[in-house]
Amino acid sequence: MHLLLCNDDGYKAKGIQILAKYLNSLGHKITVVAPNGERSAQSHAMTFYQPVKITEISSNEYAVDGTPADCVALGLSKLLKENPPDFVISGINHGLNVGIDVNYSGTVGAATEAALMGYKAIAVSADIEGLKGEQQEGLFLQAAKIVGQVLENAKTLDWPRLEVLNINVPQKAAQICIAECGGESLYVPHIEELSVQSKKNIGVYLIGGLSRYEPHDMSQDVSLISTGNVTLSFVRTKQSSTVSNQKLGKIVGSLKI
Repeated sequence: MHLLLCNDDGYKAKGIQILAKYLNSLGHKITVVAPNGERSAQSHAMTFYQPVKITEISSNEYAVDGTPADCVALGLSKLLKENPPDFVISGINHGLNVGIDVNYSGTVGAATEAALMGYKAIAVSADIEGLKGEQQEGLFLQAAKIVGQVLENAKTLDWPRLEVLNINVPQKAAQICIAECGGESLYVPHIEELSVQSKKNIGVYLIGGLSRYEPHDMSQDVSLISTGNVTLSFVRTKQSSTVSNQKLGKIVGSLKI
């Protein structure tokens, strides 16, 4: 298969390099179109009405001065227009993308752009927190092997239109599970004040999370990941909610222009 690889950590990141090397060893043709630097938490942001530069790093490897979604849009519509890929794979992300974090994820955002353009897309992430060197590389390789197996079995799967397969790999994985990607959060929200307020300066803050929630809903990817399970979840790219729209029928008749 021909595979387009992208990410939000940049084309030099270990995750995408290990993924590209492994999938190439399986006989797949690999094209990498990734940001020229770190673009984490960019979600589905795109660079409209500003120039975006593409640099050819080597044969079938391109660095983009833009967002992860920019990489996919430019890769599919320009670089690979005459030779489209069979799959778009975003990752391997340096960190998990589960629960509500998929809304912020540049990794998932890139895969979402591919799905919206009519392509089968996979987002893959690994929990490398605290890992370095060979341990980190080993986890990336494990994640790459799972992606390889999914691709091998993809022909037997009725791949849903406008949905992204979101794969997350924990440290010391016990098994592979189907999970819901719902309203849980992996990290306890935290906002740290970095400077004292003054009359003109409201303050400087750092938004993020360090401590993790305890697992409590074993149907959700957040809890399953926290207990050592690889999770597979299809995530919808469609924003409209058909069921909820039907509920609007109770009030729409009373609305006036």
